[in-house]
Amino acid sequence: MKKQILFSIFILISLLQSFQSYGQQEDKVRIKAARSKGIPGYRVFYSAPGKRVILTQQSTTIYCDEARQNSKTEDVVATGNVIVVDKKTKIYGDKLDYRKTKGEVIITGRIVKLIDEDVTLTTDKLYYYTATKEAKYLTGGKVIQESMVLTSIEGYLQKKELIFIKDVVMDDSVQVQHLETEKLIYDRETKISTFNTRTTITSKDGDVVANAGTYNNGNGMVHFEGSAVVENEKYILIGDKIDTNKDTGDSKAFGNVVFFSKQDTAMIYADVVIHKDSSTFAYGDALMSKPIKGNWMDMYYLAADTLHSINDTTTQENTLYAYHNVAMWSHDMKSRCDSLVYFYNDSMIYFYDDPRIWAQKSQMTATTIRTDITSKGVERLYLNRNGFIISEDTIENFNQVKGKKIIAHFEKNELYKVDVKGNGMTRFFQLTEDKKHIYALNKSSCPSMSIYFVQDNEVENIIYNAKHNSNVLPPSKIQKPDMYLPGFKNRFDEMPPREELLERIRLRTDLPDPMPRDPVKQADQIKILWDGSQVLNKFYNGEKLFDPTRLIKKKQ
Repeated sequence: MKKQILFSIFILISLLQSFQSYGQQEDKVRIKAARSKGIPGYRVFYSAPGKRVILTQQSTTIYCDEARQNSKTEDVVATGNVIVVDKKTKIYGDKLDYRKTKGEVIITGRIVKLIDEDVTLTTDKLYYYTATKEAKYLTGGKVIQESMVLTSIEGYLQKKELIFIKDVVMDDSVQVQHLETEKLIYDRETKISTFNTRTTITSKDGDVVANAGTYNNGNGMVHFEGSAVVENEKYILIGDKIDTNKDTGDSKAFGNVVFFSKQDTAMIYADVVIHKDSSTFAYGDALMSKPIKGNWMDMYYLAADTLHSINDTTTQENTLYAYHNVAMWSHDMKSRCDSLVYFYNDSMIYFYDDPRIWAQKSQMTATTIRTDITSKGVERLYLNRNGFIISEDTIENFNQVKGKKIIAHFEKNELYKVDVKGNGMTRFFQLTEDKKHIYALNKSSCPSMSIYFVQDNEVENIIYNAKHNSNVLPPSKIQKPDMYLPGFKNRFDEMPPREELLERIRLRTDLPDPMPRDPVKQADQIKILWDGSQVLNKFYNGEKLFDPTRLIKKKQ
């Protein structure tokens, strides 16, 4: 992507300079020949062995075997091994027509070749206009510079702009780069190359597809528009607009952005995605989705106003920050907070600013919360300062644990043990054998304790690790204040529904290729359909990942 346009600029500049010198003609063409003769309306000039017909005009010299000049119009027709020389530029052809009134020079032949230092242009018919110093070919041409080859049906070499039209193809055999488009324009003054038709660029560093774009040779900025797609071995990036700096590698994507990381199979949706140095920012209703244990039918989602990912190449540490209105969803756990930090290397997530986590039928809150994640999922939750756990039983009572610090242990994503350290307090409802009625309410307090749970959040045992106070109330003695610990707040209604996060998915039904993408090496196992209707992999049984008709489609 980066070099093929740069090489085209060098090619086009060289061509333009070649024709500028050739176009600076005087009013009269001087002709030297071995002999000449006049015929009605014309004068014909002939060559002789070792002595060709020579036409000169300022710095331009034309060699041919025979030339015929119109006596009235001074038009010239040159034939036979025509060679045009202008300083370092040479043009070869079979025939040359110079029409003075139009200021037009036409060179034709089986092969018309222009050579300027390391640049070679071949066509079968080349037009040049002396007044405007413009040139063109209309029947196909090829430009070669070292390992770079550009072909098109039409080419217009103007004073300000250089334009290639129809079946434009650029190849670089060394850089292994390939570009295909229908129109390519280079502005000589601004040093900007522009394409405004669907263009495909493939290279060893990645592929680009876009409806329009520009490349600034002055500052190294590349701009793509119209369902732009950038793909390499590490990621796929889609946006309405994408800007990239070829020198620094920094990039920005705007409008319905979809970013897929092949390395960790994470998808990011946002209004804006910015990559700079080792950081990636996602702004505006940002959403990250990731399969759990590689199963695309079992996803977790992270939504926030801003997502900030840092991949430190020095320390090899990867960190994700989420800011403001953070919501997380998976089948086994949901959460809300205002900021979050995920340390990938240590598999730890920190929740800040009023964090709330819901797992199974439990609600967990604290000043800050930390999770430990392993290949088995979440194993521990650390509730630091003002820890509070609420667990709903089968008859909608709330078992409660409160303490300065709480560690919640999970096994197979189910809460099975809670350790309380500092100012521990509990409220637990004992149920009858049929689990339909309250048998007793256990009120206790202890600086340090461990509570063990069985199925349906029922307390199996409490171990007090210090002096404690306990009180068991029968149903007839239970008053409403006895049922709740100080600071109790039922916030289950704040649990984020899956649909809320899915509304942030950007549907890219505007992509020109309707076929599924193969974003990872296991192409037979994972195929992403960009319209969001489903994700296919080895777990797929025909069900939809989600129904896109229920989503709020982002405005284009």
